[in-house]
Amino acid sequence: METVSARSLAIRNAPGLYNGRVQPIDRGLVDEVWGEILEYHPARLQMEAAAFLDQQPHVGTFTSLVGREFDDTVQRTAFGLAFLLFKVLERSRAQSLPVLGEEPINAAYEANVDWLATMEGGEPALIEAVESGPDLNPLSYLLSVFYEGDGDPGGYDIRVRANLYLMLKTLTEALDAGAPEG
Repeated sequence: METVSARSLAIRNAPGLYNGRVQPIDRGLVDEVWGEILEYHPARLQMEAAAFLDQQPHVGTFTSLVGREFDDTVQRTAFGLAFLLFKVLERSRAQSLPVLGEEPINAAYEANVDWLATMEGGEPALIEAVESGPDLNPLSYLLSVFYEGDGDPGGYDIRVRANLYLMLKTLTEALDAGAPEG
């Protein structure tokens, strides 16, 4: 297997958001959508979260699996990040995303686990690369917004942050794999 350096991560292995199928994540759009979500009344937020789970049941299952070894706060964070990612991508497309099936998620996850195993330095190197340049990696910006943009990972350790990043990377790549060419 090829070894991947942390330096090449953000440039070469940025999530599949640039392959022309799923729109790139725009920082302004992330800020706009996140700001709107923060303004939701709690009842609306619950309604939107339930609708998201109805529309994307495999994403809900996947976020639960990603967070299962961590506490409830991390599990809620994983779901919240997936919810934010889908809201941003739907807004960028001006339409709902197709239902993301279990097979594309599993294939993307397995590929990402294999990819991480090739990374020199493992999870710490991944997080160093992701957190060193939100401009280079759209998912790192999404994480920074969710962590209130101050660079503070909310007390989450490297392992938690690596899992959250890989969850987002997996979901975007699974969406790309299932998106029609064009």
